[in-house]
This record gives sequence, C-alpha cells and structure tokens, in this order.
Amino acid sequence: MKLENGPDAKADEEIAVGTIDAGVSKAEDGGASSVVQRIFKFISTSFGPLIPLFAGSATIKALLAILLKFHWIDPKSGTYLILAAAGNAIFYFLPIFLGYSASIALGANGYIGSAIGAALMEPNFTSLLAHGASTSFIGIPVVLANYSSTILPIFFAIPLYGLVERWLNRVVPKDLKIFLVPMLSLIVFVPLAAIVVGPFGTYAGKLVSDVVTALFRGNGLIAGGVMGAAWTFLTIIGLHIALVPIVILDLAKGGDPILATASAGVFAQIGFALGMVIRGRKGDIKALAGASLVPAIFSGETRPILYGFFLPYYRRTFIYVALAGAVGGAIAGASGVKMVSLAFPSFMSIPLFSPMVPYLIGMAVALTGALAMTVIFGYDRKEAKSQL
Repeated sequence: MKLENGPDAKADEEIAVGTIDAGVSKAEDGGASSVVQRIFKFISTSFGPLIPLFAGSATIKALLAILLKFHWIDPKSGTYLILAAAGNAIFYFLPIFLGYSASIALGANGYIGSAIGAALMEPNFTSLLAHGASTSFIGIPVVLANYSSTILPIFFAIPLYGLVERWLNRVVPKDLKIFLVPMLSLIVFVPLAAIVVGPFGTYAGKLVSDVVTALFRGNGLIAGGVMGAAWTFLTIIGLHIALVPIVILDLAKGGDPILATASAGVFAQIGFALGMVIRGRKGDIKALAGASLVPAIFSGETRPILYGFFLPYYRRTFIYVALAGAVGGAIAGASGVKMVSLAFPSFMSIPLFSPMVPYLIGMAVALTGALAMTVIFGYDRKEAKSQL
C-alpha cells in the first residue's frame, strides 16, 4: 500500500491491518531498545491483530444501542441477545484473545497463553466469587476478582510465561515437552496471575474510589478536572469499574457527579479519534479510526479507540486527551452537573445529565480540544523499528 510521504504517513503504514510485526524479538534486531520502548513494543504487537475485531464488535454494540433507543428491538428477544453476544465477545473474553496475541508477540505458544487467560474465567474459578472475596492456593491467600474485560492479568503473566517457556523448552527432554511444558506453565502462571493481580486490582480500586469520593466532597472544579483527565487511564487499566458502586449510590440520592465529569474523558477520546480521521493520511488508518468512532458516539464504547489506537500506537496524544478532558470535566464539575439515570456517556445519553447546558459546553470543549490538538500537533512517532 502506497502512502504519502511524511512522519504521519509512516504512522499510518504501521497501523495498517496486516502490517504489524507479530514478534517483538524480531523488531529488536535493528538495535538495542530501552525497557520502556520494549514494553510499548509488546503492547502494540499484542493489540495490533485485535484492532479490526474491536472495531467490528463495537459497531454491533452501537447498532444495538440505536435500535434500543428507538424501541426497534426488544432487549429480551433472542435476536437482541444473540447480536449482543456477538458484539460483547471480544470485550468480555479479552483475557483469552489477548493471552494468545501477547504470547505470539513474545514468540511463545499462543494456545497456552490463551489458556492462562481462559482459566481466570473458567466456571470453577469464577464460582469462588459466590463464596466470598478471597480464597487460598496451597496456603497462599488469593483475593478474588472478576477478570472479564481486563488486561492487567495478561500483561503481568504472559511476559513471565514467555521467559519461563523458553527455559522449559531448553531443559525439558524432547519426549516430555508435549505435555510437561504446557502443564508446568499453567500450574505456575494461572495461580500467579490470580495471587498477584487480584490484590492489586482490589486495593487499587478501593484507593481510587476513596480519592474520588474525597475530591467530590471538596471542590467540584478540581474534582471534575481530575476525573476528566484520569478517566482515560482508569478505563485502560480497568479501575473505572471500582467507581460504579459509588455512582449507583449517588443516583439513589438524586444524581451522580462522577460520570457527569468523567464524560469529558470519553468525549476527549472521541475528539482524538475524529482528529485521527482528519489528520490521518489515506489508507486503513482513516477507516479504522472512523469505525471506532461509531460505537463511541452512539453507545459510549471507546475501547476500540483506547486499545486499537491510543494505547499501542499514539501514546504521545495522551496529553491531548488528558488536557481536553480536564478542562471539560472542570466545567461540568464547577457547574454542579449530575447524571440522573445510569448510562454510558455518549451522544445518546446527553439528556440524562442536568443541568444540560453546562454539560454540553464541557463536553464540547473536551471534544473540540482533543480534536484540535490532534489535528494541529499531529500524532507522529519515531520510525517503526524504534517503537514496534
């Protein structure tokens, strides 16, 4: 595919479907990389193959949101539930898909990697949650958590698994490798992921909820600015879920300011994606950015934007989204905007926020701010060999 010359054209060529190198080690041949560069190289090669699936699945979710909005489909019907399953699968079972692609990125066995992710969602494991918040493994305490739609367990376990698998393939006799390497990998890394990541998610989530609650007890402008800026990062690592109980309690009391201000982060992400459509050169980048906009606009589903573009490829634009989200969130927070009924922030849910005028102003500032910075300052990165 021939692209226009220029720094952004190189970024377009990198993200084109099918051009992303599946092996981190291969990309390192051009020279030594820093630890940070290798980490982001691993992230980009892990998420790259999933980008089209993110876009297609999220578009199904957006379509269903539109059909529900206009009462053209019954949410209890078999048609809706089957289509919802099609749209939700990649997001709900993300640890499995990511386990495969992350393992391949490291040159390890992708099926073992996907099995590590699947084990954290297997009914015997998930049923433990029904009996309490913790359990034990050979006497070691295990804090339980719901790992659907998460990325932290995989990004913790798979790099370690990749290293250990190489060692096992060297030391395990050839005739025993076929069962011993997978067995030892699963025995070690499934418990390890649960033991380490579970407490992190639980305690980090509690810390986030405590900090956010304290902020909103103080100054609305500052709290709104923090939420608008932080929402993108919290969503990427899955800690935004920790705020849902607080949101529900606030709604029972008459209105919630948390999602009212965090909405600015969502609209800033939409502005960034729209900026990618405008700034991007001709090619797959424009089509993929455009496809990721549809679910974000209609249903508030921004993970195709975050996991497909923002996190693995255009990290320098984080400052655009954070700044725009902070300003938009501060406007909503200072104006005392609240969400009066639970919904994902999107264009479709605007009527659920009150007072609406300052909310619209704040979201417009967030969207146009991120859009303008993306278009004006671009999304250029270093050449692929130093980043992927």
